[in-house]
Amino acid sequence: MPDFLPEAITPPFAHSFAVIEPGRTLEFGDSALVYPYMSVTKMFSVWAILVAVDRAFIGLDDEVEIANGQRVVTLRHLLAHASGLAFNGPVLEAGVEEKRIYSNRGIEEASWAIEEATGFDFPAWVEATVLEPLGLVETMINGSAAHAGVGSIRDLVALAYELMEPELISAELADEARHVVYPGLKGLTPGYGSYSDNTWGLGLEIKGAKVRTWFPRNASKNSFGHFGQSGSFLWIDPDNNRAMAFLGEEPFGAWHRKNWQRLGDYFYEVY
Repeated sequence: MPDFLPEAITPPFAHSFAVIEPGRTLEFGDSALVYPYMSVTKMFSVWAILVAVDRAFIGLDDEVEIANGQRVVTLRHLLAHASGLAFNGPVLEAGVEEKRIYSNRGIEEASWAIEEATGFDFPAWVEATVLEPLGLVETMINGSAAHAGVGSIRDLVALAYELMEPELISAELADEARHVVYPGLKGLTPGYGSYSDNTWGLGLEIKGAKVRTWFPRNASKNSFGHFGQSGSFLWIDPDNNRAMAFLGEEPFGAWHRKNWQRLGDYFYEVY
């Protein structure tokens, strides 16, 4: 791949990104520079939650009381954004498995269930079960499990390799996380609008049949990942053994909505 981007898709702000295949990674910009992850934080948090599941501290079908005691759902409902919780706060906006409501609160409720099950403060649990085993240096989560993380491109590259070939959790559990849970649920993805079938796995967005999306056009329907309102993303295409990560100093906006897919398309064409 060229060591520069075409001007049309070059971000007009400081940024770092990486393109990834097994055994080959190209990093652009300062790979150790720390940026806010915002919702990309969820990928680290969900993997730490799945470590707790894999170690039998808690089960995906275990009941969790949410919204200050208003409802009982399962951990799977929370991770798949199918609990009915609102985007933020302890508000119920739909029935269980009725709609796909993307919910920061749902991931936070899941993290609190992990604290209760393991006896660990959640950031400490993420540190011990994901960050340290993967050798991550810059990534930190101090606050919300949904959006409080910061870190670097080289740390996202390490996470990408773990998501492609899991070592921290079983292959079976990783496979469930990376495929659609509760198919057919309509819902909205912030920044991109509503879908009649808003496909998500366990804390991971699945490309599925989406066209109006941040995933590259040539990425397979099984591609999965997450983006953040800080202007960050990580996606993995398991069918083509490719991944891409992006961080920048500008929050998600018009440039990202216009060019993220084009950036991924360029990657498929030349790399």
